[in-house]
Amino acid sequence: MWYDRSPMAAGDEAYRMKILSHARVFKRSWVDMAEALVEVRKRRLFERWGYETLHGFALEELNIKRSTVDKLTGSYHALETHVPHVLQWDGVAQQVPDMEAVDYFAKAVEPKPRKEGEEPPPPPEPDVVEELKQAIFEDQVSTPSLRRRFNPVLQPKDEGQQRIDLLNRVRANTRRLEALVSEVEELTEERVEQVTQCMEELRGDIDLLEG
Repeated sequence: MWYDRSPMAAGDEAYRMKILSHARVFKRSWVDMAEALVEVRKRRLFERWGYETLHGFALEELNIKRSTVDKLTGSYHALETHVPHVLQWDGVAQQVPDMEAVDYFAKAVEPKPRKEGEEPPPPPEPDVVEELKQAIFEDQVSTPSLRRRFNPVLQPKDEGQQRIDLLNRVRANTRRLEALVSEVEELTEERVEQVTQCMEELRGDIDLLEG
């Protein structure tokens, strides 16, 4: 089909601006939603609208669960406090990280108590915070990669927990091996039963070690 490709074809530029506007909204959607919720909470607008809490308003009218409200507002607070310039990014020229990555950042730089009544753990060292900022806001590292890279630094485990994690991995792998062996058609039923029995005994040994 023929199409007028002249630089200023009627309506083309306006439509281009419209598409760019849609892209900005799409890319910044979670940040804009978070900003709106923070404003509602700050001005206690939910009370004027007949709700006792922000969570109640969000669930009833926006279909947003409490956990998501907390994630949105916590992530926005972390951006506002630690990297305020990111709030000016339009999401197109400068891509805003996804909410999961920013939530990871928020929990890292403003750690909460692990259990009720406990003191919160100390915040990470400044060089770790800077490394996190680089990874999330400049390099756009995915959340799974962030966890693999920073969890050992942010959430170090004592020797007892490391031992428990190891035993749990061994137990999980025994079940995985059982399932895989049963799918190998060339193995006899007798051999499969032997492996199954061996894995069951190994899990029993692990249970005794944990006890």
